[in-house]
Amino acid sequence: MGAATSKDGRMFCPKCGTQASGMRCQVCGSPIASASNEAASGSPQLSGWWRRVGATIVDELILVLPTYAVLLIVASFAGTIVGALAGSALGGVYMVKLLTRPDGQTLGNRAVATYVRDATTGHVLTTQQALKRWGFVGVYSLLGLSGSNSGTMIVGFIGLVDCLYPLFNERNQTLHDKFANTIVLVK
Repeated sequence: MGAATSKDGRMFCPKCGTQASGMRCQVCGSPIASASNEAASGSPQLSGWWRRVGATIVDELILVLPTYAVLLIVASFAGTIVGALAGSALGGVYMVKLLTRPDGQTLGNRAVATYVRDATTGHVLTTQQALKRWGFVGVYSLLGLSGSNSGTMIVGFIGLVDCLYPLFNERNQTLHDKFANTIVLVK
């Protein structure tokens, strides 16, 4: 398990926004996260932007060949759009299955020592949260298949904003984290 870097940050209370120093907010008394993994290491640490980028790159490298294979196989008998949907669904199954496990980690998260939790309670993600988190990215990615230049530019802009949003968010959340009410923590 890696130590938090200077780009990693402390957790903040979901109720009042005060920086956390334990499992309960020192100001309002709200719980910060579940007492499972975080209790042994003290206060949970928010993942920094570079760790998040690293996890995404590892996950994309793992998924690229299986996704392309599914796309080609399905496209050969059902068309390119259906093939792209099937390839995207493969990524969704990967993300949802792994993020709803108790460790809350994809293989990319394991590689960079991060995990994903509910932003309010610190608990393991529900299937609905994991679907919302993946679906946000999946929908804007699939919109890029529209074939229009303006559609591709809009999708590219949304993807860029989603990727860079943690740099400006106090809890280092992406737009898909905000949509699904999730956070990424350092293991």
